[in-house]
Amino acid sequence: MNPDNKKFILAVAFSFLILILYPVYLKWVTPPSASVTQTSSSVQTPSQSAAPAAIEPITQVIRPENEKLYPFSNQHFNVEFTDHGAGIARLALTQWGKKIHGKEVVLIDREKAGSASFVAGLPGHGIDFENRAFRLDRLDGQSGEIIFSTEEPGKWLIRKIYQFDSAKPNFRLMIETENLNSVEQTASLQISNHFVVGADVTNQRASESIVSLPDKPVSTRFVKVRKKSSVIEGKILWQALTRHFFVLIFQSDSPAALSKTTVAENQVFKSVLQLAPVVVAPGQKIQQSFLIYAGPNYYRDLKSYDRGFEQILSQGFFGIFKLGLLIALQWTYHLVGNYGWAIVLITVAIKLLFSPLTHISFESMKKMQALQPKLKSLQEQHKNDQAKLSKETMELYKKHKVNPMSGCLPMLLQIPVFIAFYQVLAQTAEFQGESFIWWIRDLSEPDRAFMLPFVLPFLGDAVNILPVLMIGSMVWQQRLTPQTGPSEQQKMMMFMPIIFGFIFYSLPSGLVLYWFVNNLLSIFHQLFVKGKALPHHEE
Repeated sequence: MNPDNKKFILAVAFSFLILILYPVYLKWVTPPSASVTQTSSSVQTPSQSAAPAAIEPITQVIRPENEKLYPFSNQHFNVEFTDHGAGIARLALTQWGKKIHGKEVVLIDREKAGSASFVAGLPGHGIDFENRAFRLDRLDGQSGEIIFSTEEPGKWLIRKIYQFDSAKPNFRLMIETENLNSVEQTASLQISNHFVVGADVTNQRASESIVSLPDKPVSTRFVKVRKKSSVIEGKILWQALTRHFFVLIFQSDSPAALSKTTVAENQVFKSVLQLAPVVVAPGQKIQQSFLIYAGPNYYRDLKSYDRGFEQILSQGFFGIFKLGLLIALQWTYHLVGNYGWAIVLITVAIKLLFSPLTHISFESMKKMQALQPKLKSLQEQHKNDQAKLSKETMELYKKHKVNPMSGCLPMLLQIPVFIAFYQVLAQTAEFQGESFIWWIRDLSEPDRAFMLPFVLPFLGDAVNILPVLMIGSMVWQQRLTPQTGPSEQQKMMMFMPIIFGFIFYSLPSGLVLYWFVNNLLSIFHQLFVKGKALPHHEE
């Protein structure tokens, strides 16, 4: 086989492997990674004597028979407080700008986590504040203020104040720590919380633990935390736990010193945030305040806090590109009022942006097709001398200004866009429940035109029309593409539409829509190039 054809096949195969294996990578468990420890601005693996030893284990809830639960609700949440540690036993989002058909979105659930959220302790003092029964001092549904307190005579008085915002899905937690001793004491506050992810694969592959440091956020995927806890030490600005469409952000007004995140048996993120030690004089008290956001990861809402929360949407290798794509889609949505049409218009814009390079590729492929008789003649003439064949082939390409690798260019250009579209549709709340036309009712899910009474192998029990249309467009495009490679390469390419059909069948319809529209635009471009007269070249 001609060495150049081998290179061409390898390049095409590599491009397809990236495209095919990336969704598989997202669905399957990645190899376990070491814990992450952050000191100043560098990330490193913690040693045996690292900071994790400073964190006391999250104490499991020991429910006393006389435990008291206090319900609270406002425009955004249904909350259940427990006097046991003065924490939140359950928090459910009741509305978030999408139709949820009267159902709640449960973000915090003690029944799954085994412990309440936002329970606080003072490690090193031998007092189990996490399991202590607090006194309810105030629960005002109008103002959204809830106050608990407890006292260890001669040692500490702790008061926890929750203040809920009626305008946004967030609330404040203020913890007052008063020194009741006759000598100064050191308070190193430790707060634990959790975030329900669940067994759903879509939730898990979109879930991350993110800790914001002064120079950059450090993110660890759910599947990695499940195998090895993530421990980060440094100047921690805020901590975020994410899942499909939702996020729990926990920010201290003064930077925290250490964060630890694990995954519990019921697929629940559990985290501990520890503040730097503070010396409290006798009879004095300190107040430490926290902002908690528990809701959808809308870009504009997260950015409105002006605390860098929107950075949770730009994690990963293609993070900046993904964020740029999301902003472009939102801007287009405000023009046309539909995210489906926004995807179509953005696809057209991307196609126009890369059209000069794509046009060069198509022209080069057309020239390659015209050179096939000469290439075959050279192969016959030098079939026993590969070095001579390679030299003569390259001279032929150079004479006719043909780049044999240019056919890979359109595919390579689409890979970053494809990955960015996939991540935007899988993680951001804007696309959930957004319909397009006719049977496409949710761009973040497969189109599911109708359901079958039985399950098909590899395909499930839904009939998805958009992937079938996409396969048809790929076959049409393949027939228009000049066949320049050897027969084995052409046979391999014949199977690609079917392979892509299986891969795309269960992916979000918004992603399939992008690929389908991109194929149609490529077809029109190829028809234009095919209609042009091929430039004459001397023999």
